[in-house]
Amino acid sequence: MGSPSGGGCGIEKKTGGGKMTAKENLLAMYGHKMIEIMPVFGEGEFCVYPVNGFHERPPYNEGGRDWFGCLWEYCDSAMAPAPDPHEHVLEDICDWRKLVKFPDLDAWDWEKAAREDHVADADRENQMVNVVVLIGLFERLHVLMGFEEALCALVTDPEEVEAFFDVMTDFKIKLIGKLAQYYKPDLITFHDDWGTQRGPFFAPELWRRLIKPRMKRIIDAAHGHGILFLMHSCGKYDEIVPDIAEIGVDTLQCMDIMDIGKLLEEDGGRMSFQVSVHSQDFESRDGAGILREEIVRSTVEKEFREWGSTGWYFPCIFPPSKWYEKTVYETYLKVREELAGTYTR
Repeated sequence: MGSPSGGGCGIEKKTGGGKMTAKENLLAMYGHKMIEIMPVFGEGEFCVYPVNGFHERPPYNEGGRDWFGCLWEYCDSAMAPAPDPHEHVLEDICDWRKLVKFPDLDAWDWEKAAREDHVADADRENQMVNVVVLIGLFERLHVLMGFEEALCALVTDPEEVEAFFDVMTDFKIKLIGKLAQYYKPDLITFHDDWGTQRGPFFAPELWRRLIKPRMKRIIDAAHGHGILFLMHSCGKYDEIVPDIAEIGVDTLQCMDIMDIGKLLEEDGGRMSFQVSVHSQDFESRDGAGILREEIVRSTVEKEFREWGSTGWYFPCIFPPSKWYEKTVYETYLKVREELAGTYTR
């Protein structure tokens, strides 16, 4: 599941004839407050993505080197760059202090960065500003080392990983401070994938030791600047979702391969959920020639109605390009209008 692309994809209007503007309604959803209507992608939002002003990944969604010196190559199938598997900055986690060169955030030209990301183009009266911060703690580790070595390091040298994550956490906190000063976002979308199709990359206890306390520091820093925090994490990791709510995430952007109904029941009172809509399932069935419109419509309508009625859920729907995506989008617009104005706290 990708992040919203955009840089100014905003619809300036009231929400379904209600009292809230699209921006106010979206901020309410991201901030885990009462909404009037489930949001539509891009409505009331200016999203800074791809990010070109600072280089967690190479700019302009292309290959090249990021600001840690890691090499990326453009992947046609993903329509995005991916780490080059043939070259790593770090082979042994114990060498990170001498081999990993952290960018000097004070020396970065942040005024130029904000211009490159067209932040001044945001209509802040009608649009909230969402800045995407790619490459979280675990992702940076495996971009530097390669995926296998990163997973091994978590188990064989957890103390070194903790030390590295501590410094990386400080870096992310300082980065958020720079974004608060120069980009002035309402929301940060922070990326760190934590799961496979079947379960977490690592034992929940390991995540709780190595990642959870450091993510809390990052989230607290964002909140300290008055910035809402959306956590984007692909994969299946139901076991740690209560922990994610506990550390203060405002909205979890996740995949429907998790038990969303159960998670909404257990954790919907603490954070909102933005969820993919059967993208893997529908694409594979369509490729096999066995997907039917009535299946798509009945499947998503049931979920939109049940999950959407909670006020804690909205789907992650990009502008449709395939036939079944159009069916999903049309069904969503229908259900969201039916649920509009029914929300209470």
